[in-house]
Amino acid sequence: MARTGYDAIIDHVANGDPEATAAACQQALASGAPAQDIVTRGLSKGMRKIARDLNKKGMYLGTMLGSSFAFNAGYEALRPQLERERGAPEGTVVLGVMDGPWTIGTGIVSAVLQANNFRVIDAGSDVPPEHVVAAAVEAKADVVAVGMYLSYKLDLLRRLADGLAAAGLRHKVRLLLSGPAGSPRIAETYGADVYLPDAEAILEECRTFLASRKGEMTSRQRVLTALKLQEPDRVPLVAFSMTFTAKHAGVKFSDYVSRAEVMAEAEIKACRRFGWDDVCNSSDVGLFAQAIGGEVFMPEDDIPRIVKPVLSIDHPREDFERIRQRPVEEYIQNGRLAELIRSVKYMPQGVGDEVAVIGWIEGAFQGTMLLFGADPRAWLVMRSDPGLTFEIFSWYNDYAFAAAKAMIDNGADIIGCGESGAYFLSPELFQMAAFPFEQPLFQRITEAGGKVLIHCCGNVPQCIGFAPDLNPGGAIQFDYQVNLAKAKKQIGDRITLMGNLDCNRILHLGSKDDVLRTCRKAIRDAGAGGGYWLSGGCEIPRDMPYENMDAMFQSVNTYGRYPLPAAKQSSAA
Repeated sequence: MARTGYDAIIDHVANGDPEATAAACQQALASGAPAQDIVTRGLSKGMRKIARDLNKKGMYLGTMLGSSFAFNAGYEALRPQLERERGAPEGTVVLGVMDGPWTIGTGIVSAVLQANNFRVIDAGSDVPPEHVVAAAVEAKADVVAVGMYLSYKLDLLRRLADGLAAAGLRHKVRLLLSGPAGSPRIAETYGADVYLPDAEAILEECRTFLASRKGEMTSRQRVLTALKLQEPDRVPLVAFSMTFTAKHAGVKFSDYVSRAEVMAEAEIKACRRFGWDDVCNSSDVGLFAQAIGGEVFMPEDDIPRIVKPVLSIDHPREDFERIRQRPVEEYIQNGRLAELIRSVKYMPQGVGDEVAVIGWIEGAFQGTMLLFGADPRAWLVMRSDPGLTFEIFSWYNDYAFAAAKAMIDNGADIIGCGESGAYFLSPELFQMAAFPFEQPLFQRITEAGGKVLIHCCGNVPQCIGFAPDLNPGGAIQFDYQVNLAKAKKQIGDRITLMGNLDCNRILHLGSKDDVLRTCRKAIRDAGAGGGYWLSGGCEIPRDMPYENMDAMFQSVNTYGRYPLPAAKQSSAA
């Protein structure tokens, strides 16, 4: 179709002439123009022209209504052909206006999107944010687009963004802002993804967003691809979260660590809200000792603590002989440990095969130290009777493996292994007291169908070099004190790295900009080539601001899309 034909439609719409507009659309069809192009390049541009003209002269209601009638007349003339041209929906878009009875703009956007094979759900005008959220949930929306007309009601946009997050949709949908009260700055300030001035720009954004999702992996695929030292679609966001998860779910921590359903539901809820690529059943360091007979103090809403150890410093041999009389399979059926194992069974039921499931155990060195109640004098026992200590380590391996195997059978993809204590050792002691026990445990877990994630805390660069040989095909999480760029260079081509954001100063006490900046550097330092999961260096702090957690998800989407730009692959210190 000649460009002058589109110009005629634009002029007729701008002049508010329904009959001429309909006739021009019919003529365009007869000349061979696709109906959707006539809507987008003719009718929509006519409305944009009149809006631009009135923006200079002032809003003339009669003129605007006349153009709207002309637009609708042209669209109705094209409707039969649009139905014939329409293919499978490109995606689903929910439209809405929350701050008044404005319908003209929504009608134009709806017509343009529908003409271009989008399924459109109009949530209505002058509706509360919760109504738009409900429509998005019901429609399984890909995009939510809202027009804002009154600047003093912009807080409705924030409520909408928060409502989508609470419904588990915010990290899945693209939230678009349009209308005279919007701007790029307002979109960023109030929680939208982008501001778009007109229907054509909204159409292009919807197309771009849906195209970007066609190659998108599930969270589980993303995590496991990175675990193979390959590049997924983006850097995975893998959360190691306990107290934060319980607080977000509104449950007492004593319930979170004691009841399988509570833990699973809390993890699933947080995963959906914040866009995590995993759910994890890590609990507390007293749990494995308690299952064998240790006494643990259980605060109502705080972390459990060991108050009476399984093994005493004065007579460890007698205590050990007593506990190993029973099969380890009996211990994993006790109390909170049985609930921990059972929680893994519920997690896949909530997330299907879309999200990676991480079960949790304590490794031989750390687990044994916890059987002594983390009493520093256990070190003296180890020095005075290394044979006994190594017997305990070997027995504990069987205990930890029994728990890990039960979690794998319940659906865990990965087994996290707390071994912070071991990684504080010197390299010489690590080779003597940790390596010979970690290696066979990790091998057994791998042969049982799981992958292993080693967890260590603190300033421990001296021992992480052992990790690739200990845990081939697995991962290691370490804290912010370890230089991530150096670790990537040292071991990152042999084992997946996880971490290592400063949980206290950045994630908890830092600003959103601090989090974005730190995440961007971490992705730059460790993301190249895959084999990297973005995470905190240790547990997500209980009181981490939600906007900081949202910034972590924003960072993997903004900075962590593969292939990473070359400038972000440098190994800056």
